[in-house]
Amino acid sequence: MKPALCLLALVAISSFAQEPPRRLSLAEAIRFAESNSPVLGAAKSELDAANASAKVARADTLPQVAANGFAADGNKSALLGNPPGLMQVPSGSFVGGSLGLMIPLLVPRESAMAGAADRQTRAVAGELAEVRDDLDLHVTEAYDRVLLYRQIALAEEAKIKAAEELVRTTQALLDAGKGIEATVQRARAELSIAQRALTTARNEADKSALDLAATMGANLAESLDPSDTLALSPVPSDLSEYVRRARRARGLLVAAEARLEAAELDIRAAQGSRLPRLYGVVMGDATNRREMGDVTAGLTLSFPIFDGGRIDGEVAQARSKKAKAEDDLRQARLIVERDIRQAWLDVQTAQANEVSAEAAVKAALESYDVVALRVSAGKSILIEQLDALETLTRAKADLAQATFDQAIAVAKLNRAAGGER
Repeated sequence: MKPALCLLALVAISSFAQEPPRRLSLAEAIRFAESNSPVLGAAKSELDAANASAKVARADTLPQVAANGFAADGNKSALLGNPPGLMQVPSGSFVGGSLGLMIPLLVPRESAMAGAADRQTRAVAGELAEVRDDLDLHVTEAYDRVLLYRQIALAEEAKIKAAEELVRTTQALLDAGKGIEATVQRARAELSIAQRALTTARNEADKSALDLAATMGANLAESLDPSDTLALSPVPSDLSEYVRRARRARGLLVAAEARLEAAELDIRAAQGSRLPRLYGVVMGDATNRREMGDVTAGLTLSFPIFDGGRIDGEVAQARSKKAKAEDDLRQARLIVERDIRQAWLDVQTAQANEVSAEAAVKAALESYDVVALRVSAGKSILIEQLDALETLTRAKADLAQATFDQAIAVAKLNRAAGGER
């Protein structure tokens, strides 16, 4: 086969093998990101670790069972130890085992520590919610940015069509002896500018699609095709409702409140070291000696007498952490309300800009139609029509940008209030 034919065959095979872009809605993109984003995956792992730590802490407040085995052969008795089991073994060959049950009846320190671990888990869950809400917002921004540049590309395509028509009509006038070469070249120059602008817009759309894929945690070699259209989001009407939502659901506040509760329980845990600990104990023994083996039940009570100031130091340390947690919570509340109020202002500004941009498109379109009629009637020059075309194209791009800004401003307001879940 000739080289040229081989090349054509390879190109055809490559084109056939290339998979079409995967269409997906914004909701689908967010769901995919929440399942595949490495950033969110790391945050989920932190929550798993916190749950495991809480389980470890709770274990100290639950019954414990231990089995021990003993084997000995000697000419005198001895005490064999395998903590927590101890057994006095007689002389001669001996095989025995014990099963011990220890039940915490009064363990104030361990109970408080388990509660603090549970609150720390809730704090990590709040941080996970913050990461998820940030991810959803970033996916929304990347998704809508693709739609923005596609909308700008549509405006440039419309300009190209109009410029091509101007090139055709000015060339026809030149051919008929009714025009000049400069007019044709001017129209062609405007067409070239529009073509470059279209290429740039499409390139930005493709780069935004790559950013979307990276944010989602998708395969960057896979082409994504957002299926939604760039549209305005419903405008909220009650600022106070967003503040109330944030106080209930914002992950930052959930985490700060949980850490304050954990700090309070840490104080109780430190103070609990001064209190008695009471355990119920049951021990059963079985051996190869008939005269040995029994069941013993009892209570063990312990409490500290002198610790060299360790408990006082732990209490002071825990109180300092509580003071910090209180300050952190106050700061978190200020941050959340600031975020909501700033986002609210951005929504109002974006809404006003969108209304203005829509009016500008309407005015620019009407102006272009009038100028186009005047130019076709010979009452205006081509440069006026080209200027009107550029104004119309820019107004369409500004409207797309204003629509994007409004949608993202509403999305940021929802994010500041703790997401839409």
